[in-house]
Amino acid sequence: MTTSTQLPIDWWQSFFDDDYAHIWSDVFTEAETKSQAEALWALLNLHAGSRVLDAGCGYGRLARPLAECGAIVTGVDQSAELLAIAERNRGDLSQARLCYIRHDLRNRLPTTDFEAAFNVFTGIGFGTEADDLAIITTLHDAVLPGSPVFIEAIQRDAVAAFYSRGGTIARRRPDDVLVLEECTYDPILGRLDGTWYWAGAGSSGKKSASMRIYTIGELIRLIESAGLRLQGTYLGISTQPFKAEGPSMGGRIGLLGKRPS
Repeated sequence: MTTSTQLPIDWWQSFFDDDYAHIWSDVFTEAETKSQAEALWALLNLHAGSRVLDAGCGYGRLARPLAECGAIVTGVDQSAELLAIAERNRGDLSQARLCYIRHDLRNRLPTTDFEAAFNVFTGIGFGTEADDLAIITTLHDAVLPGSPVFIEAIQRDAVAAFYSRGGTIARRRPDDVLVLEECTYDPILGRLDGTWYWAGAGSSGKKSASMRIYTIGELIRLIESAGLRLQGTYLGISTQPFKAEGPSMGGRIGLLGKRPS
């Protein structure tokens, strides 16, 4: 299989590198990251000592603050480059409190006694639907029976609403690097093909990706097919209930599931 941009099927294996961390590290402010960590703490019913899986942890943006709050966090990602950044930014947290592992989440994890797990900032949609089901199944299998799993992603109605208005994204980073997003949305395949260009401060380049964008109903069917029971829907990584309204049709969605007891 190839994507509609003719990228190789495994494009994502080299996409999440040092350039990715540089270009996207300013998307969330420290205050937003703190708010999201607090929301996850509440949604997952965490307490000091909770064993938590951050599946697709990237450079540890949320794993570290959760560990600092007292959780025992294992961050898993396939990107060696992002995990190296996460290790450098762990502060004084011990390996016992915050552990990072390189692993392909399409495959079962060796540890299956987590009390909660989450996958956020669009950690699915890169490969096939079978790949995404495998990832969510990994999360299901990694937690103890009766434990929560939270998945957050963009959803198709929000993407369709954005591009129907001719939406484009351009932003200037704090280091004066200009980032321009050039994307096309295919409503038949449900795929968003994008190229991101950046230039400034002695740095320039581009990255391309192709992502499957699911409807909310398709996302719910995926988590239920993985064996999870839907507990609630939320506005992105927050405790606010999701409502498909406004010009963004609700925007990003968070799905709280539970492994049956």
